[in-house]
Amino acid sequence: MSTDKDLQKMLLKELHDMVDRPLRLMVACGTQNRTILRHGILQQLPDALDIVAGPGCSVCVMPAGHIDAFIKIAIQPDVITAVCDDLLRVPGSSESLESIRNTGAHVEITSSPMDALDIAEGEPNKTVVYPAVGFEATAPSVAETILVAAQRGLDNFCVVPSIRLLPPTIDFLIHDTDLNIQGLLSSDHFNTISDTEAYTAISRDHKIPCCLAGFEVTDILGGIVSLVRQIKNGESFFDDTSAFLYSSEETLQAREMVSEVFFAVDTMWRGLGSIRQSGFVIRDELSLYDATKRFNIRFSEGLEDGLCQCNAIISGQSLPPDCPSFGMACTTDNPIGPCMISDEGICSSYFKYDL
Repeated sequence: MSTDKDLQKMLLKELHDMVDRPLRLMVACGTQNRTILRHGILQQLPDALDIVAGPGCSVCVMPAGHIDAFIKIAIQPDVITAVCDDLLRVPGSSESLESIRNTGAHVEITSSPMDALDIAEGEPNKTVVYPAVGFEATAPSVAETILVAAQRGLDNFCVVPSIRLLPPTIDFLIHDTDLNIQGLLSSDHFNTISDTEAYTAISRDHKIPCCLAGFEVTDILGGIVSLVRQIKNGESFFDDTSAFLYSSEETLQAREMVSEVFFAVDTMWRGLGSIRQSGFVIRDELSLYDATKRFNIRFSEGLEDGLCQCNAIISGQSLPPDCPSFGMACTTDNPIGPCMISDEGICSSYFKYDL
């Protein structure tokens, strides 16, 4: 009976047999990159096969100006900011949510928007603000929470909409011929809202293979094999090798909720500027739950730390070891930028598993 290890060896052998010239693939998902590094897969791949990271860490791609907006709201009187742990230490232009918490701002760690809504129910004299950070897969849970708040008539809960859509940004990056991305691997959980048509369009428009895969080593290697096989055969199509299936009813309900609450707009990304239709904002009829409108806050690009090269790393232009600060001034104990702070950040994964 074959094991996962046997399958991994078979897939690696197939790659070594197929790769006969330099190839450059982008692995967009931070979790998949972490798996690759944790299991030493990079060292086992053919030398001519180059793997670069993409913008697949939602905390990492936020401009400092978005953190500045979170902070401006968090320091308002009678505000509780309920935030995911990954976001706490990410620096804005001069402060972080952690630094203002240390000086008296009420910032609580929470794991979901519904947990933040529970805090609002328990604190009726406070306004609870949830910075909604994530990619499209997080949108249904945030939309559902806003709709539940409206149904319950809770007016002391609101959201800072900072959800981003990955396909428009991947499309933007692949347009850069200097990056020379010849194939794209992403993860199946992005597929909930951005359906297969988004990746089919990327593959068709750029004439490169695209593949969605799961998070295990064999899933990722299988996805890479699919990409390399297509390149070798002169093909370019979308291949969904993931084992995770959403029911059509579940997907339809999720999309209906998201459409009821959000619509897509041009959005700023760290180091990439404004990308067309790449983020969600809350519809006007639900503006009571939009913290940017309630507190009259606008997003800006902000100021990034000059020692940090996350901008180049999340866009596939550089790898973490190329940054002069990596492993020196910037470590997981003393991180400078979001790619080292976040567990999904590529710098953090390189530092933990490849240093």
